[in-house]
Amino acid sequence: MEKKEYEELLSLAISTGADFAEIYTEDGKTTSYRVLDSKLDGIGSSTTRGIGIRIIKDHDYYYTSTNDLSIDNIKNLIKNLIRNLNGSSNKKIKLNDLEKVYPKIKIPHDEYPVEKKKEYLLNMDKKVRSVSKLISQVSLTFLEDDKDYVIANSDGKYIKSKSCVTRYMCNVYAEDKDKKADEFTDHAAGKGYEILEEDLETQSIKTANTAIEKLAAEDFRGGELPVVIAPGFGAVIFHEACGHGLEATRVAPKKSVFSNDLGKVVATPKVTLIDDGTIPNAWGSNLIDDEGNPTQKNILIEKGILKNFLVDKLHTKEMNLPANGCGRRQSYQYAPTSRMSNTYLESGNDKVEDMIKSIKLGVYCQRMSGGSVNSATGDFNFAVDTARLIENGKLTKMIKGITLIGNSKDILKNVEMVSSDLSLAGGYCGSKSGMIYVTIGQPTIKVSKILVGGKE
Repeated sequence: MEKKEYEELLSLAISTGADFAEIYTEDGKTTSYRVLDSKLDGIGSSTTRGIGIRIIKDHDYYYTSTNDLSIDNIKNLIKNLIRNLNGSSNKKIKLNDLEKVYPKIKIPHDEYPVEKKKEYLLNMDKKVRSVSKLISQVSLTFLEDDKDYVIANSDGKYIKSKSCVTRYMCNVYAEDKDKKADEFTDHAAGKGYEILEEDLETQSIKTANTAIEKLAAEDFRGGELPVVIAPGFGAVIFHEACGHGLEATRVAPKKSVFSNDLGKVVATPKVTLIDDGTIPNAWGSNLIDDEGNPTQKNILIEKGILKNFLVDKLHTKEMNLPANGCGRRQSYQYAPTSRMSNTYLESGNDKVEDMIKSIKLGVYCQRMSGGSVNSATGDFNFAVDTARLIENGKLTKMIKGITLIGNSKDILKNVEMVSSDLSLAGGYCGSKSGMIYVTIGQPTIKVSKILVGGKE
């Protein structure tokens, strides 16, 4: 659409008294390449093309979307939408000049030949399988996602931007008689095929060795114990148990355990939790959010004190806080709302070896998995895919069937030690505005006590 068409549609959208109107158009493509059974198992591709219209009045919003981009259809959708309001306005929207905000990508997806992608995955498959005859299966995947989008709103904002993300995934399966185990690793970034400059081979070989080690894993009784959580994806526990509770969608309606805690001590001084959408080329980064605001570094918890929430356009008046670059959505089919981007626990100065030495009996959580949390109460339950026992200050045998059960506020107040080995990991986050790309991260940490569930 042209600028004048956006202006005409936005003027119509506020004609019955809306405080704010926004149009989001999107054109995207996602492609995946998968190697399984040592051959290219398939290439999958999907596209998204459509438009989303949102109007806001006071603390309420109204949203509609369509993939029929004819002007007449869009006008009809807006007319149906604005019937929710009874006011009137003669204001004519004038947009600023188009602002183009594009990330820097060294090797775009369409400039890296398909044959080279296939060759890379097949060569990696051989290297991973060569680790041991106990490896029964290897699954390797490249995921590419490209999106071009335009944001225009009644404040005059008129921006065109794009995103480009790439993810490498490696699943390794091992089998020995009646025992089976698996391990996973990935590398995800807001880049093109320059991700292959990373040492994915060493990472994948390590994953294969871990899968073999897990064949000997034993059941564990569990109990309330100290735990050490590895860097990187271990931060899923903070993302789920704490991060969601700091998003305006839960804070504003008082559905978060942290709703009334701004300015209060909620954690030990070891905890500084940050959400930063500006990290160059991170999986969860963007130059602007999906409301057209510049992304920024938001310090949520600083040395144990709750300093800020993640606030989107809709909740600014209700919370009396400015929007801080966190309005995100999966696609045009969803209205944007407050979401995390790259959320991590800041590094400390403690040493990992001192954490291990300080524990007589505990658990080292090497790789976390999924879980669930009740944001209203803070109660959570997380699975641990890969774990070792800590005995008398040393890492010993692999254990399995481990879960961590606790409460958001309790774990924050039980973070006893934080190391300097901060690592980030990519993942997905589902919430009100769909499934989005997020980064989570932390250094190795020691939690003084938490309920560890086991099988024995």
